[in-house]
Amino acid sequence: MKEKKPSNSARNLYYLGFLFLFIQGIAILRNYLSNYFSFFWYCDFVSIFFAIAFFIKQEHLAKGLINIGLFAQWIFLFDFFYKLFFGISPLNITTSLFNLSIFFILSTLIVHLSTTIVLIFTYKSKPKKITLLYSLGFLILIYVITLIFTSSVGEINYVYSSGNLLNAFKFHIPYYTELWLAIAFIVLVLPTQGLQYLLYKLSLKKKVKKSKKKILNTPFSN
Repeated sequence: MKEKKPSNSARNLYYLGFLFLFIQGIAILRNYLSNYFSFFWYCDFVSIFFAIAFFIKQEHLAKGLINIGLFAQWIFLFDFFYKLFFGISPLNITTSLFNLSIFFILSTLIVHLSTTIVLIFTYKSKPKKITLLYSLGFLILIYVITLIFTSSVGEINYVYSSGNLLNAFKFHIPYYTELWLAIAFIVLVLPTQGLQYLLYKLSLKKKVKKSKKKILNTPFSN
């Protein structure tokens, strides 16, 4: 019997796995060169989990990870590019970033593009209930390791406080740390799951429209 060759989609998942191993390496190198050895920020370690998800062909795990960090990374990117083009950090997230080395700036940008890159390659897959379970499981992991291994000084993953995100709007949530899991699930996970579902439906609609157009343009055989 001939050995079955991996499909193009399977090969693409492996390529994505290696891509995110590379991005994880960039995050490690950036932190090492800046003498920062805390890797508990979501963006600093999520790439290794993206790599694992693609290597074991679990797109729903990847989509579950997207649910947690997509909007947060988009907020960072908004502040980053606003600061880059207008010289002002509206949310005070990237205020001191541009005082650092070019490598640190570029590597930080790449690291914060991780969820967007995964979304581009997975938006055609339908998010399901298992996607939400993966999101919840990873949120619990983030919550536990942040409380155990970090202090409130660095505001890691905004577990101890919302940092500048809510302070900019002078908004306070009582028992914020105790309610962090519920807040993160409601504010980050559920809306992103909805966005992923919307993108899936749009891609499906586009696919159906393309198929109909192809059928209409196909000449009838005799």
